[in-house]
Amino acid sequence: MIRSFLILGVHAVLAGGAAAAPKGAEVPTLATVSGTCERLVIGGRDVTGQCKGTLLNTSYATGRVGFYFVTGDGAALTFTGMGSSQIKPDPDTAVQPVDGVIFGFKGQFDRTRAVGTCRFTNPYARPGSVSCKADTQGGTFAAEFVTDGNPPSVMKP
Repeated sequence: MIRSFLILGVHAVLAGGAAAAPKGAEVPTLATVSGTCERLVIGGRDVTGQCKGTLLNTSYATGRVGFYFVTGDGAALTFTGMGSSQIKPDPDTAVQPVDGVIFGFKGQFDRTRAVGTCRFTNPYARPGSVSCKADTQGGTFAAEFVTDGNPPSVMKP
């Protein structure tokens, strides 16, 4: 199942247009964590009840990163931005600017420009959290996730 989300996520980023797409067929570093999805809003619609307890994070050599929130029916909402623009208010917290939102479902992907942020904590230091919010022409997208305290599973290319 995680593999299918990885494929979905990589395709979503690749389908996202020149500004968001990594060059070639670059394979990202992929981290997955388990926990509780506490909030999921897609285009202003609250679908928290459909959100799964798995969060994915990709990091490309180009600097593009993404946080993937997934649902039980196979949809994925990704908040994406350039990692080089992160602000670190303390050693265990980062704020990631978001310049795009990608929604994928059943092989179809819709990428839109966005203005927002993801704030996340170090999942190795304690149970981590990720909180994202972005505004688009299609509405507001938001998600909140708290890890179960176990370290992430990391797959490097």
